[in-house]
Amino acid sequence: MSIQTVQAQDSLRSDARVKQRMLLNQFESDYVLTASERVALKQSRIAYQLRMKEILDTINISDSRRKRLIQELKRNPFSERVQTVIANHTVSEDDNIKQ
Repeated sequence: MSIQTVQAQDSLRSDARVKQRMLLNQFESDYVLTASERVALKQSRIAYQLRMKEILDTINISDSRRKRLIQELKRNPFSERVQTVIANHTVSEDDNIKQ
């Protein structure tokens, strides 16, 4: 299992590429993040997207709905539709555990 996690971490680092120089940097350098900060933000968004996909895989919903939600997650990582489905199913599971 440790080999798989190391490979996953390496793939996250290699996929996160950003432009080194931005046009806005020439005029308003105070508003632009550095390249390393942008890479860190991109990696955190990718990790968030993977966590949401893992959660969707564990929720008891139909396969077609799961596929549509994963497509939505790919288009918009912070989708309201995905968030509501996860919130509804995790709340109902917590209520079932308490009873």
